[in-house]
Amino acid sequence: MNHSSRPRLAKLALGLTLGLLFTLSPALALKAQWREADVNGDGKQEKVAVTNLADVAFNAQGQIVGWYPKQVRGTDFKGNYSGKFNLVRSGVPLPGTLSGFNAPQAEFNQEPDGRKGGKLIATFTQGDGKLAYVIDPLFLSLEVSVESGSPRVLSWSGIGGSDRPLTKWLTPGNTQPSETGSGKPVYVAWQHSPTKGYAMVVQPVQGFDQAKLARSPSGDSATLEVTIPPGQPTSFRAYGGANEMVRLHVEKYLELPGLFRPDIWGQLSLALLWVMEQGHRWTGSWFFAIVLLTLLVRLLLWPLMHQQYKSMAEMNKIQPLIQEINKKFKDNPEKRTEATMKLYQEHKINPFAGCFPLFLQLPILFVLWKVIANYEFGQGVLWIPDLALPDPFYILPILYVLTTIASTYLSAAGNPDALRQGMIMNLVFVFIIFSFPSGVSIYWILSMLITLAQQWLIKRSLGDLKPAAAKSK
Repeated sequence: MNHSSRPRLAKLALGLTLGLLFTLSPALALKAQWREADVNGDGKQEKVAVTNLADVAFNAQGQIVGWYPKQVRGTDFKGNYSGKFNLVRSGVPLPGTLSGFNAPQAEFNQEPDGRKGGKLIATFTQGDGKLAYVIDPLFLSLEVSVESGSPRVLSWSGIGGSDRPLTKWLTPGNTQPSETGSGKPVYVAWQHSPTKGYAMVVQPVQGFDQAKLARSPSGDSATLEVTIPPGQPTSFRAYGGANEMVRLHVEKYLELPGLFRPDIWGQLSLALLWVMEQGHRWTGSWFFAIVLLTLLVRLLLWPLMHQQYKSMAEMNKIQPLIQEINKKFKDNPEKRTEATMKLYQEHKINPFAGCFPLFLQLPILFVLWKVIANYEFGQGVLWIPDLALPDPFYILPILYVLTTIASTYLSAAGNPDALRQGMIMNLVFVFIIFSFPSGVSIYWILSMLITLAQQWLIKRSLGDLKPAAAKSK
């Protein structure tokens, strides 16, 4: 590969990036709003609370007939819920079933407050009974309040999508939940598994003195039944979404005893979360919090990354000598290996030193992706409406391509093979970064800029890093 081929590689990278701009549709945050749709195919229009994180559908009796968490936030189902995962269990009493409610008067309102459209409020009134739901678009939970002048029973079913979900009832004073209970719980939860799938959690706020779990005859499901005494308001929070550590942390459920136990990746996620939240407390900006997190991570990795880039630079420098050894001993693998290792020793090079720091970054990037994708910032920066969503105008992916080209060119140090391999690897990664949350893209681009500075310092300290073959030209 000659010098004229390098600009062609750069143009190819930019060309592929720009081509994707016209094939991918932008991901924009949804504004919370009320819509109408037939979510269950019964020919009747339900009222649907559409939010960035989930859509919740109510029927005329004040029951929740559809609760559709979104795997990719900002997804607009556009009234088509066929085939979408529904947290509501079929064949049992629906969430929000209140005895004596047959044809309540329904009101659907919205409180605009700048928080992605404002809170959505659904109120159902019949006689002396009142059932109200408040949906905050920044969360996957509802605030539910019930008032009644006569005894009523509120039924709240478990969770759909599982033959036998885990049922947890935590009694006050205990740290381990049980599968049954009565009285007033700390929380009641249904989970697909201990750490995967989806979960529904009910946490009392007021009342709930007369509550119990009613098991089905087969024992494979349980319904929460709460008796509402006359004149005693009852309220609770109900979460329905991913059974995932970051999401439960955002919803303030993670500290509940026995609900969720983070694994090693979860512990690392909590550490990154703590740093990010501390940065937000100091700066008041999630963007600067991510910047501080990036600087801290790169500071910790600086010695390892320094060794990686130094090793890569020195390896490039002796490439002509390695090629000579490969030609000289092409028919004798043992001699070739022996001569190569001797060359490494003479130049004090560890051929594996450049690999470990790279592999160390990958789990950090993966965990950060999980953290930011499941976190709810309620904040963007400049043209980005939400740091948890991909860049709607693809400016960040273009910046990534430019920084990657510069970093690859600098690290190749005149080695055409290294330049070609680096370009190919990073071109493949371009297709992935288009779906990255903007916060992750910002982290990665800042990391690349720090990498450029580190590579320049190493190149300056080591002097001329061009391989011998390149020098002779």
